[in-house]
Amino acid sequence: MSTRVHGLLRAVRRSIEVRGGGVRGFAAVATRAWRMLRALGPRGVIARIHAAGRVPPPPVRPETDHVFPAPLPVAADTFRVGIMVHMFYPDLADEFAAALSRMPVPFVLLVSVTDADAEQAVHAAFAQIDGVTRLEIVQVPNRGRDIAPLLVTFREQILGLDIIGHLHSKKSLYTGRTQDQWRTYLLDALLGSRERIAWHLGMFAAEPKLGLVYPESHESIPLWGHTWLSNVTAAATISQQLGVAIDPHGYIDMPAGSMFWARSAALQPLFALRLPLEAFPEESGQLDGTLQHAIERLFVGVVRAAGYLSAVLPRDHTPALSLEGERNWQTYFLEPLIERIAATAVDARLISVDVFDTLVQRPFLTPEGARRYLARVVELSLGLADFVDLRARAESRARVHLQRDPKLDEIYAEMAQLVPDIQPDRLREIEIETERRLLRPRHGLLEALAAIPRRGRRMVALSDMYLPADTLRNVLPGLVVEHMSDWYVSCETGARKDAGDAWPVLAENEHVPLSACLHIGDNEHADVQQPHWQGMITPVHVLRAAALLDVVPALRPLRAGIGAAWPDQLALGLVANHFSALADATPDVFLGPLQITPKTFGYVVLGPLVLDFLTWLAREAREQGVDRLLFLSREGYLLAQAFERLRAAHPAWSDVLGHYLLASRQATGLAALRNAEDMRTALDGSFNGSLAELVSARLGAAAASAVAAIIGSEGMDQAIFLPEMRDTVAARLAPATDALLALARSARDAYQAYWNDTVGEHRALVVDLGYAGTIQRNLSRLLDRSVDGAYFALDHRAQERLSGTGRAQARYHDARTDTGPSAILAHDLLLESVLTAPHAQFAGFDTQGGMHRPVYAAQGPDAAQWSVIETVHTAALAFIDDALSAAGPLAAELAFDARAAQIPLECVGRGRWSAPWLAGIGVDDAFSGRGRVPAAAGPARPV
Repeated sequence: MSTRVHGLLRAVRRSIEVRGGGVRGFAAVATRAWRMLRALGPRGVIARIHAAGRVPPPPVRPETDHVFPAPLPVAADTFRVGIMVHMFYPDLADEFAAALSRMPVPFVLLVSVTDADAEQAVHAAFAQIDGVTRLEIVQVPNRGRDIAPLLVTFREQILGLDIIGHLHSKKSLYTGRTQDQWRTYLLDALLGSRERIAWHLGMFAAEPKLGLVYPESHESIPLWGHTWLSNVTAAATISQQLGVAIDPHGYIDMPAGSMFWARSAALQPLFALRLPLEAFPEESGQLDGTLQHAIERLFVGVVRAAGYLSAVLPRDHTPALSLEGERNWQTYFLEPLIERIAATAVDARLISVDVFDTLVQRPFLTPEGARRYLARVVELSLGLADFVDLRARAESRARVHLQRDPKLDEIYAEMAQLVPDIQPDRLREIEIETERRLLRPRHGLLEALAAIPRRGRRMVALSDMYLPADTLRNVLPGLVVEHMSDWYVSCETGARKDAGDAWPVLAENEHVPLSACLHIGDNEHADVQQPHWQGMITPVHVLRAAALLDVVPALRPLRAGIGAAWPDQLALGLVANHFSALADATPDVFLGPLQITPKTFGYVVLGPLVLDFLTWLAREAREQGVDRLLFLSREGYLLAQAFERLRAAHPAWSDVLGHYLLASRQATGLAALRNAEDMRTALDGSFNGSLAELVSARLGAAAASAVAAIIGSEGMDQAIFLPEMRDTVAARLAPATDALLALARSARDAYQAYWNDTVGEHRALVVDLGYAGTIQRNLSRLLDRSVDGAYFALDHRAQERLSGTGRAQARYHDARTDTGPSAILAHDLLLESVLTAPHAQFAGFDTQGGMHRPVYAAQGPDAAQWSVIETVHTAALAFIDDALSAAGPLAAELAFDARAAQIPLECVGRGRWSAPWLAGIGVDDAFSGRGRVPAAAGPARPV
């Protein structure tokens, strides 16, 4: 049986189940199918059936690094160009005629009007426009506004064109207010001059992948307007027919006002639907929630899914294109949450507050991620598979049976009907226990609520959900519960915010007119749009943490790390929650270049990267039978501390011990010298400086003194440039070979004793940032045994240096097998700077008196620098603690996407996030002769 048939049968079964199952569910589905047949005809029903069996791919994200070419000159024969105008307001015909007269190439003009008088007025204004090769005016019913004429009336004409401009005589906002500025802004952006139009058309000629061009949203469109609002149902239905996925909770790009230039081929999927005019509702002044409103929000998604680029024109009309819009995001960050709420609450007698993502936050990026985590806990606890699907089916069935939102125990009772041998009470208990463990207060919001005077005001929680009030009070943190006077939950009241009926119920029960009610919440439709429609005080919109990744341009690269697996959802959820706390308390850091403090760097950049590396390392150690992990100084200082947290978090990690191993290229390099040929290994890599500085950096101060005693101070002052002078330097050092080998024997004896005390015969892995594997090679030589290594990254030098030593592996990049760029290697200096230890570089052991006292080459970071680094480390460990705590019994299953873990590092390294304090820390690069190098100076190791 084909995949499509399987999908179809699954969709039919699901439809029957969610409508009550059995004969009742089948009858409901059959009745709906008959209504669809009458409304859409056999072809439409067949299309719906095929669509129901498809699983659309994830929404297409725009390319991040696309560079548009310069526009090409456009001649009359370059494109078949047309413009479609819906002239609902014929009194604007002259205004549009003036704009259309600027067209620099011949074009077809397609015009829709709603009555004969409008047709006459439009014809009089448009008939004399220069460049019009064909004028077609059609009277259309007043339904579907400008979208129905585009997709229905002129479908065939537009498919016969290459480029189509879409305009309409817009007069009002979705709020109903007259707004001429919006229309004139759009017209000016698209048809403001012959040169501007030629530029648009020239971009289509230069970039074959360009499918849609539209102006940045007008300043009157609020940030929250760039979501699906009340159009989710209509959009989901048509997107399923198109095979295009939508994120119902995401912030989206859209041509707000539905005026644009498009390549007709990019819109072909919409035309291919062959929507009938009857699919659009009759006009009744709808503000939102219609098919035409949904399609306005689908244009960009359809174009991207078809393989084309959607591009946005800047608001100042500069000739430039960007792949994502600004969406008026800056207005949200103009003042802290506490100030926004205080100013809005002045006239409020009742304040209602949403619960999830507003009062409390989960550590997962999305509710789906939290549900997948819960499913895995259930599977381990009770052996129940397919929990996510079963629970969704049970909730849908219970909703149909009860004709309201079901309570949690009602959901599990329904699940017991689906799978009779489950333990519904235990499942309910596991879900409640998990929520209680995961939920955290949104402190910025709670502080804002605490600052509001309570005189004459009540504060209540209002939520559309399945947890009744008593359960919520039991599950939520006490700090949250104490702020609320009462709880209104849809599973108890039977009234929902998003349906609009919760608000009158609230006002009646609280004896407060809606005009004196203020609501605070994150859901753009239920918590913002609905209160607007209800005539309430302008609501306070609080962005949920996940929305920040869509809203703030600097955070958008993080979306590339959004995965389906719950560990990825956890890592990115914690990062988003951190940024959410900043947005609540100090939103100005988002305006301009995103300002990253040492604390934020530690939590969102270093913490996820270190945790990803260590969980990978722990898996590799278990698979290879390794029981000792040797974190090399100095970069292993934080790694060793973090690994101890892993060991404490879950028994699966407890049998692998971590140790901070004193090691450096200098100390192990000297100890590894066994013969004259080995001397050349000390000259690997690049170096600029004197011979004295070279020997001291590569072999230590004692070695430099020994060489100076043999070749004299004049020879030690010679300028050295490696690798160019490698043979010359080797010849110059030859007379000191015996002295150096004697020092090496002493150093080797001391290091072997240290190794025996620390590692002995245990199976061990040396762990480091990596790059060339020099210390692993040196350890293998000085110990005369195979030593294995695990690294963040290995560069091309590892191929030669690790030849003949133990096994070496890298988490993020291994140039021996990987091609392409590496974020770790590109920003290695930055990582070394923040992963350093409070002590200087290890230089060897003082063996006097039989003791192996470590000796350090120079002074370590000063107090000011270490204070910054310590802040970074503390925050990184806080992230790791939070992740391990949230993972709880599943901590051993933490496995992240390696590419996603590196994205925050790239954001800082490439300057997308600003961290000026990095200039104040750095590393001592004596090995290459560069001295002190700031963290922001670029790659650490010239090769």
